[in-house]
Amino acid sequence: MTQTLAPTKRPKAPPLLFLRKFLKHGRRVASFAPSSRPLASAMCRHVSATTPQTILELGAGTGAVTVVAASRMHPKSRLVALEIDPHFCRVLRQQCPRAEVICADVSDLPHQLERLGIDRCDMLLNGLPTPSLPRSLNAIVLRSFQQFAPEALFCQLTVMPWVYKPTYERLFEDVRFRLVVRNVPPGGVYFCRRLRADYANHLPGPDRAAPPVAPPADQF
Repeated sequence: MTQTLAPTKRPKAPPLLFLRKFLKHGRRVASFAPSSRPLASAMCRHVSATTPQTILELGAGTGAVTVVAASRMHPKSRLVALEIDPHFCRVLRQQCPRAEVICADVSDLPHQLERLGIDRCDMLLNGLPTPSLPRSLNAIVLRSFQQFAPEALFCQLTVMPWVYKPTYERLFEDVRFRLVVRNVPPGGVYFCRRLRADYANHLPGPDRAAPPVAPPADQF
């Protein structure tokens, strides 16, 4: 007799999950849907297949960018994906087993990097809604970037093309933008290098404490 196995319970479909989180938490979730393949590809255009890299991704969501980065990177590269939402982390681990998925708040970034033994990053893929984050969180992200990745490439995803270019130009010495029309809504990526000496005087975001980004897993 052939034994029938019970179907494995899988995470919720990523697009529906994104929409529900966006409707509940608004600007604390960067978008109402995962990044399109063209936008994820643009974000990962500097991921190298020939040179080992240490790649850090913040706000990894359900893995749209993570999967592309993992498919392009060198076999000896290290990809660390930080995501606070437990539902997203569950899907992310299934979508991209090559990534080291860390379920933590970005405020804990310095501790997490030290815990993982990371003292240098080659690239930061930032999916966080930087202009909407509290200034205190942006301070932690950029201070960590300065400490662990002063010569690295800072790749910032956006779904509001060009709107925040002056913001990033006040933070970085070199800022270039790549438009991606094939995304809903149209978006793009800022590629930034070398924090300015006075970047701390131009941190974006409201000056308030950071609210929790998402509820515990059993509340959804």
